[in-house]
Amino acid sequence: MSDEEQPEKVTKETYRQSTCEEMKKNGHGSFPANNYKRKPNIPNFKGAEDAAKRLSELQAFKNAKVIKLNPDKPQEPVKLMALEAGKEIVIPIPRLKAGLFLHVTPPENQEGIDIKSFTSRQELSKHGKPLGIDAGIKVDLVVMGAVCVSRLGHRIGKGEGFADLEFAMMMRMGAINQDTIVVTTVHDCQIVDDLPPRLFEKHDVPVDIIVTPTQTIVVSERLKKPEGIFWDILTLRRVKSMQILQQLKELDDKAGDEIILKPDDPKDHQRRKRFGRNFSRKMRDKKRSKSPAQDNKDNPDKEENKDKENEDGKNLSVRKRRTKSRRSEKNDSPEDENNEKPEKSQRRKQMKYRSRSVIDFSLKLSNIGSDVRVRDLKNALTERGVRPTDITWRGQRGFCYLHFGKLRNKNSVPNEPVQVDSIVANLQQLRIGEVSKDVDGEYIIVEPAKPITRIEITDVTAV
Repeated sequence: MSDEEQPEKVTKETYRQSTCEEMKKNGHGSFPANNYKRKPNIPNFKGAEDAAKRLSELQAFKNAKVIKLNPDKPQEPVKLMALEAGKEIVIPIPRLKAGLFLHVTPPENQEGIDIKSFTSRQELSKHGKPLGIDAGIKVDLVVMGAVCVSRLGHRIGKGEGFADLEFAMMMRMGAINQDTIVVTTVHDCQIVDDLPPRLFEKHDVPVDIIVTPTQTIVVSERLKKPEGIFWDILTLRRVKSMQILQQLKELDDKAGDEIILKPDDPKDHQRRKRFGRNFSRKMRDKKRSKSPAQDNKDNPDKEENKDKENEDGKNLSVRKRRTKSRRSEKNDSPEDENNEKPEKSQRRKQMKYRSRSVIDFSLKLSNIGSDVRVRDLKNALTERGVRPTDITWRGQRGFCYLHFGKLRNKNSVPNEPVQVDSIVANLQQLRIGEVSKDVDGEYIIVEPAKPITRIEITDVTAV
């Protein structure tokens, strides 16, 4: 292969892979580690706090009143410093499914609030105000994450296109313009001298300033940014998956603009159909539904192997009966007559069976959003000082049960009732993730639970 043909095979994924491998090899990455083969994400790096501090010293940061940030891990220190500096922040809703952005204003009394916990996803969702396409907000500074960037301002993200789409929507809303400064924070090893211009398309967002833990690079000649949404690169499936895109498309349709969407890829449809969530279950049910005759027809070698095993006297069922017989003889040994069991069996029994906890009372939490996981509930309970003995999780159906036991003190009267008022009070105005739309109310509903005959025990110490 000639040298002229070699560069043609270089893609954005090539740079993503080489950057992540270099960070891993040299130990520049930080928790959570980036695994580009399993799930693409903006890699976290050591020194992200130093890069954020250096960014906060920029004049563009000091002059900004409203800053748009992304939810990526390496930009969390920037979010923290922005709120501490009294800046308003705009954060996109994950994957833009339930809306566009959340507008969060800094708390008035920062001395009595832990800003670090205030920047958690749950708290930001609680205090943030959703922004629509007609919000009329003005964003002064945009901070984006990157997998790698060039000194000329070209940026390569994780490849899902959400950051570019968020930028295009802000352009469409009039929240930003060509003069709005775009900054990124990366590790020094994520900077390359030059990236091939042919890798970048009209929707790719360049950066104006690159900040690392050790240096600040200002792009000499700022690249042009996308003016708005390019409908010809969006498929109908993606537009339908985001309500905000549907609204913008309807507005452009009413304005008389010609909108031509990108055709859906039939290969992508077949891939989703094949590797869907129910694919394994369907294949398992299909195998179970086969008759023995059909199974032998599909696998002709199976019948031959079975006959061969019978001829050789090595049939599996015969071996199982012999093993069972040996175990019966072993169970009739004098050790069993003296009620002496092997130590290994005792360990297995202790691991298999666990004594049930004594439950004094239970509470039912309902109006739980479909996106909430049991670990989110545990974190919320820990923050409020509520520690149930067991949890019966029914999050997929919008509710769960908290079971409490052994709440009485040693000096309590034996017949004294358990005080549940304090626990119920601690759970008031509890909000976890996005609450269900099927139930009226903004917070989790807490009420005493009826007796439950079957308790599925969840380890409340695991998060």
